[in-house]
Amino acid sequence: MYGKNGKYTDKIRWYHWIIIIVFVLFFAGLTVLITKEAILVLEDEIVAGSLMLIVSLVLAGLTIFLIAAPFRHSKKVTNWELSEKGYVTTETNSETNEVHHSEFLFTSAIKCLISPLSVSIYQTNSNSFNTKIRYHKYVTLNIVYRKEDGELDVFQFSHYSEEELYPWLLHLQNHNVPIEITVFELTEVPAIDFLDVVSNEVDRRPYVLKDSLKDLGLKLVTTEKPNLYTLAMTKRLMQANLFVEKKLGNKLMFSAQFFIMVLFLLLFHNQYNRDETLTWTTKVTFYFIFTIFLTLYLYGVPQLKKQFYFKFAGVFILQWILAMVLVNYGILNIPETFEFELLAHIIMFMLVSPLISILAYMIRDIKPAIYHEKYRKDLEKLNQNNSTATS
Repeated sequence: MYGKNGKYTDKIRWYHWIIIIVFVLFFAGLTVLITKEAILVLEDEIVAGSLMLIVSLVLAGLTIFLIAAPFRHSKKVTNWELSEKGYVTTETNSETNEVHHSEFLFTSAIKCLISPLSVSIYQTNSNSFNTKIRYHKYVTLNIVYRKEDGELDVFQFSHYSEEELYPWLLHLQNHNVPIEITVFELTEVPAIDFLDVVSNEVDRRPYVLKDSLKDLGLKLVTTEKPNLYTLAMTKRLMQANLFVEKKLGNKLMFSAQFFIMVLFLLLFHNQYNRDETLTWTTKVTFYFIFTIFLTLYLYGVPQLKKQFYFKFAGVFILQWILAMVLVNYGILNIPETFEFELLAHIIMFMLVSPLISILAYMIRDIKPAIYHEKYRKDLEKLNQNNSTATS
């Protein structure tokens, strides 16, 4: 989207067509050259010639895409226009000659929340240990309004130019729409929570419209990390994720692990080869079972540190000793070859435990735990609110 004075469009600009034509000619010429060379090479070297043909096919596909995509996009053009009544969106399809209009009216607006929007522009310093990310500061107007069916929704408009944002705030003020501002960026808030956050949840203060918006710091370059708002996500996870909320119960997990260790000794105590080493099935079973327990344990800790590896190693070795005593003297006699070989694999397992912790990281990305460091400040805020409410 580009434009000014409240009129915007996504129509491809003329110089974009020039750039596209240059790239099309370049890739088309490159495709022809590689194809000719591939045909000549095929006579002597089939493998090399085949690879070159594959490259030429990829380039040909890219060339076709560069031609087709802009034409397809140019057939559907969207225009936006800001007026005193509202914001009109017009979608035009030149293939079907269909024109669709939709309008956001200021009379339907209930309140407006101004939130910061930081866009990463580039990184400095080649040293990865001292890399600073720079941001452009924009703002987003989050306007709560009532739709025709009576339901509430949020309409958003973002821009880096004061000249484009000021008319919006002026129209809202003229329609007696309360304007508020927050220091929290709302890009991390899930769609399911967004209306509640914009309406009343996130901290905010009233915004007084002046003759300029310089106090918003538009297009300001900064190295300060955005102050992301995640409280809504935290609250929802606390209510829905009981498995995580209980922190996996270390006592229960270690008890289950001890039981599995005893069962493992009972079932595999005689599974070793002639060279007095464990069979490969025994090794695979051992590493597979206890990798699961280590992953669950590390997933449950607030932050991965050395102390948690040592704690698990200490408990794991203690469990092995107790299990050996219980099984060896209470049930059956375990061969010494199995005892020493298993001890070697226990030590090996603890040495590779940092690598196994990658699984815990992966699970955290798929299903983040609410008590992890990412949401610590949110949890403190929720706890403060809960304690205040109870008192």
